[in-house]
Amino acid sequence: MGLPVIILFGSFNIVAFSVDFISFYALYLVLSISLNLEFGYAGIPNFGKVLFIAGGAAFAGSISGRLAAYVLNVPTRGDFITNNFNIINVGVNSILPSVPWFVVVLVVIALLIGGAIGALFGYLASFPAIRLREDYLGMLLLGVAQFFQLIMLNYTPLTGGNQNIAVPNPYQYFTNLGTGYATLVEAAVMGVLAIFVYLYAERIARSPLGRTLKAVRDSEDAARALGKDDAAFKRNILIAASAIAGVAGALYSFQLATVTYDTWTRFAWTFWPFLIVIIGGAGNNVGVAVGTFFFALVYKGLLIIQPDLQPYLGGIDPNWLTYLLFATLLIGILMLRPEGLVKEKSAPTLSRRKLMSIVRSAGVEPGGGGQGERLGRVKGALSRLRKLLPRKSGGLGQAEK
Repeated sequence: MGLPVIILFGSFNIVAFSVDFISFYALYLVLSISLNLEFGYAGIPNFGKVLFIAGGAAFAGSISGRLAAYVLNVPTRGDFITNNFNIINVGVNSILPSVPWFVVVLVVIALLIGGAIGALFGYLASFPAIRLREDYLGMLLLGVAQFFQLIMLNYTPLTGGNQNIAVPNPYQYFTNLGTGYATLVEAAVMGVLAIFVYLYAERIARSPLGRTLKAVRDSEDAARALGKDDAAFKRNILIAASAIAGVAGALYSFQLATVTYDTWTRFAWTFWPFLIVIIGGAGNNVGVAVGTFFFALVYKGLLIIQPDLQPYLGGIDPNWLTYLLFATLLIGILMLRPEGLVKEKSAPTLSRRKLMSIVRSAGVEPGGGGQGERLGRVKGALSRLRKLLPRKSGGLGQAEK
């Protein structure tokens, strides 16, 4: 028993594709929005994005496995790494379905670990971010990310080196129910995280902090002249975005059920998110959501049709088709529409409904009273609006003037 199977075009299972697409889309939406907070809003070229998601996955996966074995009394024989697959796959995963409360606790602890590690790495990365120009900062973060991948490969106690380690499967109960149920729950959990992260990013974008970040991005000197601590803003947003990436990495490690050093490549976890942000539109969460959907649809679609295209490619390996297509698309976007599919717009401090309620409360209606009376009412509405606008942290209201 499993999820329903709906076959189209001979062998295309639309249900399985939809579940896989949602999971993939949600994962890259979380990662791309975190990058957009850094690059699109604060102007930080984080070319080491893979460091933060891989760090969250490595530490969360490694610690959660040890914790589960200890709590569930699974013998490790003093060597968690060497006997890892038996400890996790035979011991821990066979017990987890019978202790659902511990599954929830384990996932929450792993997400907290992933977020904490991401935030820690972001804090450490913020020191050069404060002192280096964008181009040098990008090169430094790129090098640090590569250095961490070498640590994952060679430091055996963390992730087993090239042996890799298994991660407890919190979806084991749903795996036992039938084919596809675990994948469906994985997609749902990742989708909930994506919705939460998107709403959080939108909250930042519409706040004084979001406008301050854009001011720092556009001109650090101008923001500094208005009394804004540009270094503190960059540090805080780098920490927050890195924590989000760490949480995504921790959750994705459960989905993979393993931590493998060669999973976390610069291409998949740095270049793809940058491509998404550029295609969708930097400094624009709606654009990033659109760009992620476009990327996920094309990427997953190509994986399906690649085998059928091989006879028409003249000897070219179809596995390279994805890279060639997206590279061409990136060049075209930068040449023809550098602002992305959805152009960046100014974010209102208050919602349109709130603004209209303020105006109506002042009695400003079309055709109501003479010109002088209407002007007085408009001034009254503006004075009420000023009282609602933040003055301390939102100094961007002054910057935007």
